[in-house]
Amino acid sequence: MRYCSQMRPPFGRFVRVLGPLMGVVLLLAANPAAATRQVRVYETNVSAQADAAVQAQAALRVVLVRATGERGAANDPALAGILAQAQQYVIGTRPDRGGAVTVIFDAGALERDITAAGRTIWSSERPVLLVVLTGGPAAGAFESRRQVEGTLDSAGNRRGQPINIVRPEAVGLPTPGDIPPEAALAAAQRARADGVLVGYGDAVPNGGTWRWSLYASGVSETWNGSLEDGVHGAADVFARNSAVFAATPDMSMLVEIEGVATLKEYAGVAEMLGVAPGVRSVQLAEAAGTRSTFAVVTRGGTDALLSALSANSRFERIDPKAGGTVAFRLRQ
Repeated sequence: MRYCSQMRPPFGRFVRVLGPLMGVVLLLAANPAAATRQVRVYETNVSAQADAAVQAQAALRVVLVRATGERGAANDPALAGILAQAQQYVIGTRPDRGGAVTVIFDAGALERDITAAGRTIWSSERPVLLVVLTGGPAAGAFESRRQVEGTLDSAGNRRGQPINIVRPEAVGLPTPGDIPPEAALAAAQRARADGVLVGYGDAVPNGGTWRWSLYASGVSETWNGSLEDGVHGAADVFARNSAVFAATPDMSMLVEIEGVATLKEYAGVAEMLGVAPGVRSVQLAEAAGTRSTFAVVTRGGTDALLSALSANSRFERIDPKAGGTVAFRLRQ
């Protein structure tokens, strides 16, 4: 996500910025809102005991899953030719700990050939997922929690999905009972994550079925499955949404926000706009009293942005009053 410090008139309109708001521009430039994290998609560790050809194939099976966002990519017939020539994509190796070697692939060449095979690329800048575990083995002895968290970390690594694992009380969420979506999303925002995955594991034995709830901007999904299925399900959603947004052109729109009275609120609103799915950039365009107008460049169109912002409990949809494309009131 990018915040622009230049104040340029969008849509041919004259931009008015009050003197004190220049501090907001500097604040936004210094504190980018996006919680996305750059993932090393095109390098991975494999056993150093195998020969170079076996190492390359094993590593590329992992990389194809990460690069496409498809958990079955390693067995995709459309990508079989790429996998068969794994060694030609290797640009380097380096020894790692525990008898492993890191294999590094040519990202440009792989992306070109994956795209030529009719498959999409999941951007290496990926949403950070807060994983909240309640009940089950995660609430038991330290060894059990460590096993649970290790399984989740391993699944996240295989998918290239950044995760942070916490207990509910660590992020101000209730321990017993279901966690309300609004509270879960607020916890994710406090933790500077893009979404939250809640795992309910009451009375779940090791290796048993968990109940998973995923909440993000414009996303609310639930399913049952193993520990790995929790991370895989979230990564499936994020990768699918990324592919949808990547297929649509950028468009500019003006977003009016009423009830923005302080520098802190300006920065908070810009952050909430910036992490909405598909948003490419946010720029303060105009400020008058407690109404601010932001120039937003996004993919997915007006409906997608409206859906994402409407899912945020801090925004109440209202009619535009100053020529904006859409408008919201900031709830206190």
